[in-house]
Amino acid sequence: MAENNSTAAVRAWLRAGAEVQSGLLLFSQFSSNTRLPVLVKMNPAKYRPLLIEKLCARAGIEKEQEQNATPRRRFRDDFPFLRDPDCPPELKILAADKITAHERYIQAHDHLFDCTTLDECYQTARAAIENFQENRSIFAELDYYREHHAILGKHRIFDHLRQLRKLRGLNIVALLAEQRRLRLAIWRINDEIRKGTKPHLLTQREQRRLQKEDLLREVDNLIEAYNVR
Repeated sequence: MAENNSTAAVRAWLRAGAEVQSGLLLFSQFSSNTRLPVLVKMNPAKYRPLLIEKLCARAGIEKEQEQNATPRRRFRDDFPFLRDPDCPPELKILAADKITAHERYIQAHDHLFDCTTLDECYQTARAAIENFQENRSIFAELDYYREHHAILGKHRIFDHLRQLRKLRGLNIVALLAEQRRLRLAIWRINDEIRKGTKPHLLTQREQRRLQKEDLLREVDNLIEAYNVR
């Protein structure tokens, strides 16, 4: 992880309340030190300040600037704009997804210590990393809006919702063509997953498939609405 990115990641973690499990995953990206994580897991309350200190040092952040990292607060207290009537709907969707991603990350992280096979370890670690990354990606969107009252727009949900809105403006001929295109796209993604080539792209392919399936459901509903007119 580049220095500027590591600094931003640690600052974002601190602003989010310096939650221990997320901090440990961040720490694993910076250091091969295994002793500190063991200590933190044994006594989170006692060693959390040390974890904060080590992460700040690794990211080049002056300790005195961050020593008063705020304790964990209620999620909607951190992002009060979610209650506003003019809050973009995408952010409200992401807020719900963030809670889910965080819960799944915690569950997967805790399950890592119960794994008995290499495949189980791989699948559990994959789930932990994917949900951690999703949680951080969503936090980046919420944190940016809180700071600038503007959309960052890097999360895939923004492009997906734009596609949904575009579909609703198509005529029946275009919808039928889009239906064929989406079915073919889903078949190709399933074929890629079935062949198992480039396993590092599995998560990306599964996400693409879910998005295509969601778009296809919308197209099917729009076509059905045309047929009952």
